[in-house]
Amino acid sequence: MAQQDFMLRMWVIDRLGPDDTDPDWSPEALASDTLDALSFTPPQAAALAEGWRDLPTGQIRELRRHRNLTAHLESLVGYLAPGPVRERLVTWTATRPLLP
Repeated sequence: MAQQDFMLRMWVIDRLGPDDTDPDWSPEALASDTLDALSFTPPQAAALAEGWRDLPTGQIRELRRHRNLTAHLESLVGYLAPGPVRERLVTWTATRPLLP
């Protein structure tokens, strides 16, 4: 559900523009919500992804969930001001292609 919510919110922000008065359409709120939904850090996810075929099914599923939850980040980072949150998301955009 979270992945669909994030994609819908990103679609609205892309098509209608951000609205910082409404948290549903605020890029900063979407960035925060996305980071809150992730249980791995990018280095943890990248390390697990190296040998993902040998992982238990549950961990593979969790890596796949992280890939899905970060699908909107390339679009989102363009709406964010430079800072630590934006940098964390940029790191995730580099990690995402490594995930199964």
